[in-house]
Amino acid sequence: MSDDLTITDLTTSIERIPLKRPFVTHLHTVKAIQAVQATVVLQNGVTGVGAATPNEVVTGDTLVTLRSIIEEVIKPQVVGKSLSTPEPLLTAIQNSIQNNQPAKAAVDIAIHNALAELYHCPLTSMLGGAKATMATDYTISIGAPDRMAAEAQRLVQAGFHSLKVKIGNGTVDQDVATLTKISQAVGSQISLRVDVNQGWTYQQARYGLRLLAVAPLNLDFVEQPLPANQLDNLAHLRRSSPLPIMVDESVFTPDDALAVIKAGAADLVNIKLMKSGGLYPANQINQLCQAAGIPCMVGCMIEAPESLAAAVAFANAHQNVRFIDLDSVYMAKQFPTDGQLAHEGARLWLKA
Repeated sequence: MSDDLTITDLTTSIERIPLKRPFVTHLHTVKAIQAVQATVVLQNGVTGVGAATPNEVVTGDTLVTLRSIIEEVIKPQVVGKSLSTPEPLLTAIQNSIQNNQPAKAAVDIAIHNALAELYHCPLTSMLGGAKATMATDYTISIGAPDRMAAEAQRLVQAGFHSLKVKIGNGTVDQDVATLTKISQAVGSQISLRVDVNQGWTYQQARYGLRLLAVAPLNLDFVEQPLPANQLDNLAHLRRSSPLPIMVDESVFTPDDALAVIKAGAADLVNIKLMKSGGLYPANQINQLCQAAGIPCMVGCMIEAPESLAAAVAFANAHQNVRFIDLDSVYMAKQFPTDGQLAHEGARLWLKA
């Protein structure tokens, strides 16, 4: 039996937004924001929009596979269902197929945005409304040390107070030298966050953490120093580490978060909607981490405005989210002008 809140259609389209310059990590190089936009339509005319960004080396997706999963697998699970009981619907999306988290995230975000429209409130308020704004960092991709230091100076002049630095392609000593050069370029008041993207071995990580701890650096944490599946090694490393350890690729799902917590493998967890499958499972991950006394960061891939806006809303909604790395909108050649995002320097938030 249908009602005014019944989903009558789910459509997709492709988004491509060129970046100002290539974004380079230990795992890959990205030249453009690419996404599958998903739109749900309700019987009463209300719509909700989400987006899925592929990442072949992290989530194992392409634009083609994402669109196919949304249209062929998830669409039959949601069309004809009512938002009057959203939790069974959101659970059905997660159970519709193994993996394929970005595809699930696109539809999950679209449904949440439709609910916010129905409730006549900002998504941030609907999710919890804990904060008004948060300051994002900006991620410096891997390149020549002088170029990375010059970019850091430019970003600080633009208003950023925290910088996340990608390393892992050179030797540990080269990585530490690059970070030192960046710190000298921007000054000790600017906090740095280091992301190795699984690029070190256990022995390299032990050595690197010792070097970083004694270097003149204002470091918040070191992110994913080891391969994602090495929870025992991460736990050993964390126990001896002089610096906080954040995991990213080790946590996709609530089950992953529980495994990390049980292993004692992290001081911090990076939640990304594209890894978790959307806002519904992201909230479960955050609740598990909060119960375990583990603060979270909300991060992003090189994502489209629709999913980035949802990540901003989620981060602002929860006290346990202490950091955000939601900078991909600043990397685009043309900043979005569709009203979904507002910004001022390094401060980014969802418009009411």
